[in-house]
Amino acid sequence: METLLLLQNINAISKKYELLNQKTGGYFNIFDIAKIATDEVRICRVLFQLLSPKGNHFQGNTYLKSFISNVLNIDMDEKELTSVRVFREYVIDKRRRIDLVIESSDRFIPIEVKIYAGDQEGQCFDYAQKAKNSKIYYLTLFGDNPTEYSAKGLTKDISGYDEVTVISFSVDILRWLECCLSQIETLRIASIREVIIQFMAVIRKLTNQIEGDEKMEIKEVLMSSSDNMRSAMAIQSSLDAAKASIIDKLFRTIESKVGIDKLYNEYDYEFDNSKKVVDFYSHKYSTFPGISYNYKSSVKKNTDIWVRIEIDDRIYIGYCCPVNGKAGNQPLSDMQIEEILRFEPWVENWWAYWELIPDDDENICPDFKGLNEPFISLFDDKYFEEFTTLCADKIKEYLNR
Repeated sequence: METLLLLQNINAISKKYELLNQKTGGYFNIFDIAKIATDEVRICRVLFQLLSPKGNHFQGNTYLKSFISNVLNIDMDEKELTSVRVFREYVIDKRRRIDLVIESSDRFIPIEVKIYAGDQEGQCFDYAQKAKNSKIYYLTLFGDNPTEYSAKGLTKDISGYDEVTVISFSVDILRWLECCLSQIETLRIASIREVIIQFMAVIRKLTNQIEGDEKMEIKEVLMSSSDNMRSAMAIQSSLDAAKASIIDKLFRTIESKVGIDKLYNEYDYEFDNSKKVVDFYSHKYSTFPGISYNYKSSVKKNTDIWVRIEIDDRIYIGYCCPVNGKAGNQPLSDMQIEEILRFEPWVENWWAYWELIPDDDENICPDFKGLNEPFISLFDDKYFEEFTTLCADKIKEYLNR
């Protein structure tokens, strides 16, 4: 009973702030409206403009200096600071582009930004060869390490890789933006101030963080009695299990509605006692649970094409091309993909083409890590039924092309 009352109290607080945000324009966020919140390229443009001493903010190296000190934790003297240049999409060998580079008279600092995009083969290893008097900085939502696919060849230790420093939007970038916002000149200039405030809001949304007053009210409710705290701890201990259960239920329902034999292999959500589902919330990175169906066999030596639905942070459907039944580099050329699939290639690792469900729109796609409103809606029976039907129909559409 205490747990139910606690949930009701917290739900009332959440609804109050939801209404407040509606009335005060809290949801009118240009990053969301323009659909750039999870776009690495566009987010890097925002970071670049803030970091560059020649940025349109005309605040010189104020924000850059704070970033180097508070995010990179580098002690750079004023003389070196005056030599710093900032680059975006810095081209190196193999036609690779480093998202952000900070270069001074003494250092070359590569920064790779990942929100939802996957790693490329040898990406971090190649960047390490370019770094000078610096590590690679790997910026993700929660401070994840790069995959071995990207970092193979680097020195691995118990916490990650010696040549890589992980940084996060959830902590490091938010803390830096707060420092930027505290600058007197920033507070005076409305356009810069509001962009930074909206940038911070969208990062909190992406990393599932509650803002200021709402957070304080919930904290006060939790601290008001030992029963409330006991109930909160019980909820916390069961939360990941409940989230994993909805993933399992989702795939089982989709599989039933498709009604065609799937490929039972190591990439299937049920493989090894559903380990990919059970462990999904135990790590900051995804375990990629999914379902695969055979589409075309032997389109090239040892190469098949599968229709696959998969959860990373969001849920994807598309065509992937295993070689000998294994994921790896894309074995087909763009021309072959277009000829066989009649799709313009959207290649990433073994994927030849993919899109988000539903409607390839990240704003209405459930976010299984960020826990957005579409994800929460999956716990509503009516929405769950509609969503799983849509997913099953999409799989059938892909199989019947």
